[in-house]
Amino acid sequence: MESQEWAIGQRIASHRGRCGLTQEELAGLVGISLSMMKKIESGDRLVTRFSLLVLFAQALRIKDLRELTGVPLALMPDGRRGHPSANAVYAALMDRGRSVAEPVDLADLTRCIEHAWRTWQAPSAFRYDAVGQQLPELLRHAQSAVCGLEGRQRREALRLASTLYQLTRTWTKRVGEYELSIVAADRAVSSALDADDPDLAGAAAWNLAMILSAQGKTEHSRAVVHQAIAELKPRLDRPSAKRLAVFGGLHLLGATEAARDDNTGEAQQLLGVAGTVAAKTGETNHFRMVFGPTNVALHRVSTAVELGRLGDALHLVEHTDVQQTSAVERRLTFHLDAARCYLHKRNDVAAVHMIQRIHRESPEELRYSSIVRGTLTQLRNRAKPAVHAELRPLLEAASLPA
Repeated sequence: MESQEWAIGQRIASHRGRCGLTQEELAGLVGISLSMMKKIESGDRLVTRFSLLVLFAQALRIKDLRELTGVPLALMPDGRRGHPSANAVYAALMDRGRSVAEPVDLADLTRCIEHAWRTWQAPSAFRYDAVGQQLPELLRHAQSAVCGLEGRQRREALRLASTLYQLTRTWTKRVGEYELSIVAADRAVSSALDADDPDLAGAAAWNLAMILSAQGKTEHSRAVVHQAIAELKPRLDRPSAKRLAVFGGLHLLGATEAARDDNTGEAQQLLGVAGTVAAKTGETNHFRMVFGPTNVALHRVSTAVELGRLGDALHLVEHTDVQQTSAVERRLTFHLDAARCYLHKRNDVAAVHMIQRIHRESPEELRYSSIVRGTLTQLRNRAKPAVHAELRPLLEAASLPA
């Protein structure tokens, strides 16, 4: 029986040996480089994406992910944790074009979409539920407006629809509804293009690349990012702050994807461009992308994690003021990156502290993030008495046995 304290990389190596596969063969099956494969098995590279775990499980013919994670994930039969509002969101997305009972007031719709976005990006114990309950009605009103209006008003409705689809994309991704997330992201791009809004189209492409990345389709994600960058470049003669922010945000996502593909040079080059752009824009939140010097710093952390440079990542963590970013989602990712680095370095007190920060800002994260749950379980399996008291309420919040 494998030790409960074995890391994911050790478990992968063990199962690979049982299957008679070389590191090169397994790397080919899951679509990563041989050097990354070696780093994962040695523990120098963390497996930070649920989608990559699934690819390893498929290649190694593993039916229960706990054989790789040591964590009994409470998933639905199709691999999702599920959210009570998911079916209603699905129905609204598939019900596109049907008229709502009353005429759509675009000014009121704008206010409602902005309110939903503010709810999503603010710390809250119920932001998943609050946004999930708002999305179905908002989607029906936005889609009805696109179908029922003409000319300038229709273009405004298309811009609103794209913005709403982008929110739908991020919500569905976070609750594990990846197929719905792809639908929403694709519609966000189509709506922005139909509205003839190049800046919004760039933001929508960023959203599409985000869900492709979450599904483990790094090559496709990188292609979307680079195409969007290429389409904005000719429009940078006298760019607005909004356009610059989108351009910089695409470079940050591109850096993360290059790191996931083990391309250090490209990752650093893209981060460098983003840093230069951020110095011009300052802190922004155009199209709810959140871009600026702070977000560049946060992406330097996540890029270091993806490249397996955990010492560098922790140095950056300890010199980054994450509270400067306006979006709770970015702070949560930062805290999770830090927790996993500390866990790897066996600094359990610091790892628990980072997850406590996640819990304070968004308790629902502990229920829906398989990476948070896996980190908590690893901490529980080896926790010393000094951290038991702090760890117990986190395990309870995640519905994990203490």
